Amino acid sequence: MRLFLIPISLLFTIVLSAQNSKEFTRVNEFYIHGNTQVIGNNNVSKHQNKATGDKSGVNDGTKMKYVDIDENSSTFNSSSANLTIPEDTTLKYAALYWTATYPTEKGTKVAKGRRYVYKANGEPTKDIQEIQFKVPGGNYMPLRGELVYDGKQGTVKGITSSRPYTCYKDITDIIKNNQTINGTYTVANIPVTQGYISGGSAAGWMLYVIYEREQDPLQYITTYQGFNHIDKKGVDIDFGNFKASEKAETQTAITISALEGDLTLKKDQIAIYYPKEKKFVTLDNDVRASNNFFNSSITIDNFYFTDRTPNSKNTLGFDIAKITIPNAINESIATSASGFKLQFKTREDRYYVYFAAFQTTLNETFYQDVTTTADLDANSKEQEVAEETVPETVTETTPKEAVEDTRPVIVKEDLVIQEKQIEVKTTPKKETEIIDNTTATISDKKPTKTTDVLKGYHIISNVFSSEENAEKWVKKLEAKNIKSMTFKGPKNNLYYVSIGNNESLTVVREELKQIRQDEDLKDAWVFKINSK
Repeated sequence: MRLFLIPISLLFTIVLSAQNSKEFTRVNEFYIHGNTQVIGNNNVSKHQNKATGDKSGVNDGTKMKYVDIDENSSTFNSSSANLTIPEDTTLKYAALYWTATYPTEKGTKVAKGRRYVYKANGEPTKDIQEIQFKVPGGNYMPLRGELVYDGKQGTVKGITSSRPYTCYKDITDIIKNNQTINGTYTVANIPVTQGYISGGSAAGWMLYVIYEREQDPLQYITTYQGFNHIDKKGVDIDFGNFKASEKAETQTAITISALEGDLTLKKDQIAIYYPKEKKFVTLDNDVRASNNFFNSSITIDNFYFTDRTPNSKNTLGFDIAKITIPNAINESIATSASGFKLQFKTREDRYYVYFAAFQTTLNETFYQDVTTTADLDANSKEQEVAEETVPETVTETTPKEAVEDTRPVIVKEDLVIQEKQIEVKTTPKKETEIIDNTTATISDKKPTKTTDVLKGYHIISNVFSSEENAEKWVKKLEAKNIKSMTFKGPKNNLYYVSIGNNESLTVVREELKQIRQDEDLKDAWVFKINSK
């Protein structure tokens, strides 16, 4: 891999209106023994079901057609890719993204002198948030995604002429509920323009998977989503909340996905910032040049990802890249302060970045500090620092029958929320949960005092640093008919989502046993607030 140094004076900060961009925000982060995998494909191309080579001219000179591989009359476009992860793993997170340009149903171009004029033929009619999705061995199911960005209200030329959009869906439970994780995934009916538009029409999908595996290195993994129109100004993304391993060689990788990159147009690049040297270093490898990183391809390190149908080398405006950071940069990460910054730039080929993920082997001491001091659940999304005290283990003695759930109830001392009735579908219990020790030590603790809330023991379903993410979690609970309340911690400014409280720990403990039968609530815990 070749490295090129760029003076810091070339760094530009881009500030765009909400109509033309969506600020990148963290979706989740994991501290986990495990790894990641990414697959995807494009859904418009030069051919309907035949792979496109690497020589197809500029994208806006290609008459785009729906890719359609499934011979199913209910779909108008479709493509597939195969996921392969180790068998002895536990799936922790799976995110599906789809993105496309959709200013019209069909576009045409007319030559006027030495230039072309692009014309739209009809308004878009399809719902960009609705697609069809198929897991290995399954049938198509409808998916409705969360809208990350829609360029319909854009004001700059590149946005208005192409109307790019991106949607997202957390499909972790869908994949977990399937009989197999490995196999062929198919995405169909991505709304996109056929024919010609300025810059070229493009569409594709990406499945990003995080899995846990005991023998894998301890890693910090975080994902971001947003939407940025990259032109001659730069856009940076900061990654934080980690400290690289100091005892072994650091292993770092990034995964990026973008729309409208062009194989034949160059001068687009991605760079990593060195705080110590105050310089950016551009990335490249055997399949991505430093001055043409976004080249309409799907690659993993130095190889094209070809386990997909069709397996076009030129995906005509759709990019996925997972790239391992070279050792020279890893050494800088390991010895520098926490943090990592990426910069996206171009001087010719415009493109739109909507996804970025970062992973690095983690310093074990730092991990212990995070999990002990911050009560961070390594397997949950966005659950961050709660207090700077080690939680107590609350236990009670029960008969010595067989055990259903041997995990202790963790009771933490802090705030109080309004009392809520808990509505959870229960299933018959075959065994009794054993909770070790007694409640005396917790009851004797001096609690944190706060106002406008009730005292007692509260069942916390999740903790978030973002109010927006907390609200999304509340909506998910509502779909399960579970009432909840969110409150903000005065000491740490985090958002706690509670699903009930009672002054009796015994009552809360019994309720928690039922709640933990729900897969989404298996890590719920108890918070002691304002009790004597």
